[in-house]
Amino acid sequence: MKRFQLLLLPLLALLFLAACESGGSFRVINQTSYPVYVTLEDADEVAIPGGTEHSFAVETANQHILNPDVSVEVLVRLIGETYQIYDEGNETYTDTTRIEIKAGQTTTAYINPNRASFKVVNASSQAITGATLYKHNFVGVVADHDLGPIAPGSFAFLPVEYASSNNNFYYYANVRLEDGSTYSYGGPTNILDVDQQFLITLSDPE
Repeated sequence: MKRFQLLLLPLLALLFLAACESGGSFRVINQTSYPVYVTLEDADEVAIPGGTEHSFAVETANQHILNPDVSVEVLVRLIGETYQIYDEGNETYTDTTRIEIKAGQTTTAYINPNRASFKVVNASSQAITGATLYKHNFVGVVADHDLGPIAPGSFAFLPVEYASSNNNFYYYANVRLEDGSTYSYGGPTNILDVDQQFLITLSDPE
């Protein structure tokens, strides 16, 4: 009997170790046409191009037969050029949420477009001091947003509302440079649908 117990102990220990799992993953599948930008907790931001996916490794405590339900809650900042998290409780868009990651499992987020987008790329040698987007309902301006300063070699974007048959409007924009010059873009034909982008790329004159 003692010999049987001695043989059983290593077997139980092996079973215990084999059942141990730690760590889970968060998989983001970007089904929009444009990048999605994701940050987990205080880690570096990851840009996930449109039509691609990325998996994040998340540390958890060890899961084993005596502690089978191991999980960790993670703060996620996730914003796409044509996607924003919609908080149904508060009926508003947000850039952050919290998700539960279970040990040994993958939590998957399918990112489907739910916004249009305004993006300004500064490919010039001057700083952009302001880039103001105007929403016009063919009667007058009903909203405006300013992306603020944009340094040379960088960009800024803003997810925005898209037009529909019940809510028709167009966008135009004014971009101001540090030398005081202003450029205008867009107009009555610039009507955006979901997953469409109003893109302005500013370069130096040749």
